[in-house]
Amino acid sequence: MLKSFFFVPANNLKFIEKSKVLLADYIIFDLEDAILGNEMEVCFQNLTSIDLVPNHIVRFRFFDENENLNEIDFENLLKIGFRQFIIPKFGGVVQAKAINAFLENHRYNNEVSFILLLEDPAGLLSIYETLSKGLITVSALGLGSHDYCNAMGMKHTNSNLYFAKQMVLNHAKAFNLLALDTVSVNIGYDEEFKEDSLIAFDMGFDGKFVIHPQQLKLLKEIEYYTQKEVEEAEKMYDKILEIKALKTAVVKIDGKVFEKPHINRIVKIINWKNTYGSK
Repeated sequence: MLKSFFFVPANNLKFIEKSKVLLADYIIFDLEDAILGNEMEVCFQNLTSIDLVPNHIVRFRFFDENENLNEIDFENLLKIGFRQFIIPKFGGVVQAKAINAFLENHRYNNEVSFILLLEDPAGLLSIYETLSKGLITVSALGLGSHDYCNAMGMKHTNSNLYFAKQMVLNHAKAFNLLALDTVSVNIGYDEEFKEDSLIAFDMGFDGKFVIHPQQLKLLKEIEYYTQKEVEEAEKMYDKILEIKALKTAVVKIDGKVFEKPHINRIVKIINWKNTYGSK
């Protein structure tokens, strides 16, 4: 199933308290788009009261309009204890160099990891160069689809976003990172959310950004594999393990040939079925 990355506005202490009981895989405390400039002090007060755990992430405005690193907020968040960050509107190597220099100066380099949120074509096309240089530790790539569509001047549809999603996916897989699917902003459209999530899962995404508890609930209810896929996986599971144990190279079941590349998918289906599968 898709891992959940749940956004919580850092200016709302009530929401922060509620997030403690949510069964999200990751909680993202947000100090960016949902926060006004005059609310930052309140946000920091709220964040200071949190008992941080490893699945806590924070997103803030890393760079100003002149591409200067927001060192004060960055240092304050590090002092609070955050070690996982989302860099919104990631712009490429220049930004990575600035963050790297800051971390080296403050001796945090080996402790901090980042999710790069790609929200415009320049950031998207710079991602290979950024990852290749290894200036910062990156754990995941995500697509900010609404800002991306705005920058492109195009309608927000799955077909229009196909290229951008594939860029994120292929770079994430090439560098062994998590690939995170976009936010679905139509709260209350449950079937649309399920469909978008299933498309993302089928494409190969590992997680999805979510912004409402109902979406979190729906994400756990989705039948990621059909009954037919589960039954087929169960039928071939023992044989597939023979390939994994190098006892045979090829297995033929019901006229279909299965080789080593099929192992991970079969095991993944069985693991999903045992944990979350059809009732």
